[in-house]
Amino acid sequence: MGELLTQLRKENMQAMKDHDTVKKGVLSLVISSIALAEKEGGKVLTKDEELTYVQRELKQTREALAETPASRQDLIDETNRKIAILESYLPKQMSEDEIRAAIEKIIAENNLEPVKKSQGVIMKSMMAQYKGKIDGKMVSKILGTILK
Repeated sequence: MGELLTQLRKENMQAMKDHDTVKKGVLSLVISSIALAEKEGGKVLTKDEELTYVQRELKQTREALAETPASRQDLIDETNRKIAILESYLPKQMSEDEIRAAIEKIIAENNLEPVKKSQGVIMKSMMAQYKGKIDGKMVSKILGTILK
C-alpha cells in the first residue's frame, strides 16, 4: 500500500469518527481510485502516481463547481470545501507569476521562439518538470498571453 493511500485511509477513519461526511466522501473516492489502480496494476503506486488520482478528483470537483448554479450557495460552499481538502494533499501549487517565469525559462533554455508553434514543446516540458505543482489549464492560459 502506497504512502499516501495509508495516510488517506487513516484520515478517512478519523473523518468517520468526526461525522465529517464531506471529507469522508472525498477521501473515499480518492482511496477507491488509488486502491483500484494498485489492484489492476498489481503493484504499489509511487507517491507521484497516487497524486495523479488526487489531481484527477480535484479537476472533476472544480468542473462540478463551475456547473453549480449561483443560487445554490450550499453546494458551492460544500464543493469549495472538497477542493480545499483535495488541495491539502497536493504539493504547493505554483502561482501565475511562477508559471510565467518557468515558461520564459523553458523558452530561453531551448532557444524557442515565443510563437504558437512552440506551445506543444513548452507544455510538455512544463508538465514534466512541474508535475503536480501546476494546472494544465492555467499553463495553457498563460501561454496564450505569451505566445504570438
